[in-house]
Amino acid sequence: MRQRGEVVILCSTLDSASLNIGQCLQELGDWKDEGNFRSLGNRRLLFHDEEQTAQKGIEARLKSLGLDPGLIIFPCRHKSKDEIPWLGGHFTGDAQKSRLATAAPFALRSFLHSISVRIPEGFRYSAEATHHGPTDVGVPSFFAEIGSSEAQWSDRGTGLTVARAIMDLDLVEMPVFLGFGGGHYVQRQTELIFEAGIAFGHLFSSYQAGYLSLELVEQAKEKSGASYAYMDRKSLKSSDRTMISKMLKDIGIELLKGKEIRATYPLKEKNIYL
Repeated sequence: MRQRGEVVILCSTLDSASLNIGQCLQELGDWKDEGNFRSLGNRRLLFHDEEQTAQKGIEARLKSLGLDPGLIIFPCRHKSKDEIPWLGGHFTGDAQKSRLATAAPFALRSFLHSISVRIPEGFRYSAEATHHGPTDVGVPSFFAEIGSSEAQWSDRGTGLTVARAIMDLDLVEMPVFLGFGGGHYVQRQTELIFEAGIAFGHLFSSYQAGYLSLELVEQAKEKSGASYAYMDRKSLKSSDRTMISKMLKDIGIELLKGKEIRATYPLKEKNIYL
């Protein structure tokens, strides 16, 4: 399935990785200057001077410019204490406050697959657990990130890797899962993205288990378009596993193990990015 509607790419001039990716995007085609934004096919590229995570009312602002996106992408820097070179993406939301943006499962999956075959030497890649803002985005969206220090954020080659992955997005519909457990980089869920014909919507790490509620999980289901769930059981306490299983049953979500997912939804597509 090809993307319906406009793909709006919002880049921040306050974020060196975001600015780098935005500049690299402009090198990948003949963008038309539309005044407040640039256009190429169904892509719309906008630059702004705010922090990516602090934006509010984005849809109304885009509408005022005459834009009607079907997908919003936030190129952004990723910080970590160990400063490991890393590329990846995630959805946004505040589990503690039960506020989630609408996820873009097929877009994030495609982005990660594209990144995986272009990854610069020495880099790691993965999905991340849902975190930070903006949380009021009703259009499907995700953050596309470069980590984890200025050396990577400003590197042109790394920026081009992410820019190409954004331009090459190929949204193929497939079963959507919610994910529970694991660390911030959700290793098991990332493996399933590459080993099965599924996509993940909102992902909650083990450290977020204490914030989970029936309301939040139901919201995650609706804002991900999810019908199934996966749980990294070894990373969760027994009480958390029981709680999550009950909530999923209450909202009609089927919980599958990794082995069941691989058997039921085998990986079929060839990698189109090579």
